[in-house]
Amino acid sequence: MKNRHNHIWMIALAALAICIFATPQVQAHFPWLLLEDGNISPGRPLSWVIGWGHRFPLAGFMDGEELEEVLIMGPGGTQKIKDLSGIQMKSPSSLTKEGAYVIAAKKKSTFYTKTTEGYKRQPKKGLKNVLSSSLSHAYMKAIANVGDAGGKVDTVVGHDLEIVPLANPADLRPGDYLPIKVLFKGKPFKTDFLATYGGFSTEHNVFAYAASTGKDGMGKIRILAPGSWLIKVSYKIPYSDPEMCDTESFLADCTFEIQ
Repeated sequence: MKNRHNHIWMIALAALAICIFATPQVQAHFPWLLLEDGNISPGRPLSWVIGWGHRFPLAGFMDGEELEEVLIMGPGGTQKIKDLSGIQMKSPSSLTKEGAYVIAAKKKSTFYTKTTEGYKRQPKKGLKNVLSSSLSHAYMKAIANVGDAGGKVDTVVGHDLEIVPLANPADLRPGDYLPIKVLFKGKPFKTDFLATYGGFSTEHNVFAYAASTGKDGMGKIRILAPGSWLIKVSYKIPYSDPEMCDTESFLADCTFEIQ
């Protein structure tokens, strides 16, 4: 399993030269955290890239400058990543305390306006021939484990839309269920969600699993295979000022590894 994940990571890095986030003409694209290794020994740093596109785990890549914030939350407290430039990022220091860690990232909120001449990264006010306009928010999480201590990963970060895993994926195997809770503005949220794993499909926007949360925000994903997994949820509401924008969209995802 480890060799398979490392192979995916090597392919991802090799693709950096040709698949780097560049233009906004891809409004439906979404970002995710892709760890080099989600299960590391004490004394090593965490490394990751930000995937970008429609196909998990390999598509395009987003530069860290597109991010507003990255946090590493674990037994040693919370670290805020100060250097967000570049494609490949890592923790500012090696992680020495064993246990479970949550890496949480927030993309800079961005206006995307579609016109007859293409996409613009700005509100629709003042533009001509507008077809649609949206303010986009995206939030990412990844679960990592250092050593064999395990631990809880149900940390609530405070993102507007958030997926909270209620079990440590390190304790799960194919056939098990991962319980989750979805929050919107800090409250339980009834919604549909999708999940998939690396190798399930090479097609765009194809997922292995679809389910819903209840009024209490609770749902569960059946683990179908080992490997890198992603859970994704999205939501749209009318924008508060229709002269500026039509809709406000929220996206959250969470990635983790199953042995």
